[in-house]
Amino acid sequence: MDMLSRSLQSMGSPDVSVYFSGGSSRNRSGAESDDEEALRWAALERLPSFERLRTGILRSERRRGPGVEVDVRMLELTQRQAFVENVFKVAEEDNARFLKKLRARIDHAGIQIPTAEVRFRSLSVEAECHVGDRMLPTLTNAALDAVDSMLGLVGVSLGKTKTLHILKNVSGVVRPSRMTLLLGPPSSGKTTLLLALAGKLDPGLRVSGEVTYNGYGLDEFVPQKTAAYISQNDVHAGEMTVKETLDFSARCQGVGQRYELLQELMKKERQLGIYPDPEVDLFMKATSVEGGTLQTDYILRVSLKLSNWHQRVFSTVKGATPKLESSISNKIKSTVPKKD
Repeated sequence: MDMLSRSLQSMGSPDVSVYFSGGSSRNRSGAESDDEEALRWAALERLPSFERLRTGILRSERRRGPGVEVDVRMLELTQRQAFVENVFKVAEEDNARFLKKLRARIDHAGIQIPTAEVRFRSLSVEAECHVGDRMLPTLTNAALDAVDSMLGLVGVSLGKTKTLHILKNVSGVVRPSRMTLLLGPPSSGKTTLLLALAGKLDPGLRVSGEVTYNGYGLDEFVPQKTAAYISQNDVHAGEMTVKETLDFSARCQGVGQRYELLQELMKKERQLGIYPDPEVDLFMKATSVEGGTLQTDYILRVSLKLSNWHQRVFSTVKGATPKLESSISNKIKSTVPKKD
């Protein structure tokens, strides 16, 4: 769901009139299907809050009729697959349209999604490295490093070291609702910078400078609750399928603040007399309660539909990534006007 949150934040406020009828969705037309759907929404509102957060309306394959009430925790495999296939027939276009519906629902209720602005100023990262044979990863050197670390407490060093400047006086801003591209030649410190912003640097490194989230330093703010660093090396269990891996990851992460957001959203809609889109409502409920696996089916549907295109692009880039990065970086630098 973290991917959904970033996508929602990056979008502008769409025209909500496309997804809601009038100022209040209670004022529906006299069509029979709309009346039946309104009756179902009225029945849902009479449920206790705890049950209402777990009950959604699942429409038929042809989207005709009011649909049926379902427990989002108990959706069967066929129901989840039918929902995903109906809503995301053309993965790229329908996914963008669906995300706009999600954003429209939140905006229509007057709820603002929290954002974070990351600033770093005069950020420097240094490391003490051994030179010569001591830098080789051998058992002897590992034992000497252990002894050296203990002797270092009293100011004694067994080997010759050299200070390596990984980052030196780097400053910048990562603004919310933006996509920031970080380019640079190999070994220029891109990974170190991202780790520093995510608060995941090795404690053995010397760090100076300032990193703030919305004006709060890392000693006042927990970046791990807001930022996530995705390593270049995937660590997965080889015996698990892709779906099992995604399910396992989703269960480990939990639902986070999505449940509280849904509670506040439904409270606002009830006060304003708004009936949300049934598909958006079902998706948000299914991905905001423990035990739901609709999120995995959504990721597989959207991702695998674009896998062929991604595979062609990545297979081209994979063999020449360092050269490509350097070429793009140099071209961008050449377009930036030099200061006199």
